[in-house]
Amino acid sequence: MPSLFYAIPLTAAISLVYCSTRFEMPSRIFQSATVMFVKTTVGLALLYAILWCFSS
Repeated sequence: MPSLFYAIPLTAAISLVYCSTRFEMPSRIFQSATVMFVKTTVGLALLYAILWCFSS
């Protein structure tokens, strides 16, 4: 379980770096990175919940 806490800063860093390579305006970078971070985090949480349900 503690290793799951590493996923949040890692996802934030990946989102920020990926979006900074696609856009030039800082406001657009942070907006896009935030959306990508939320989508990725929700997707990982759903995947974790599905796998947790199947493993019980």
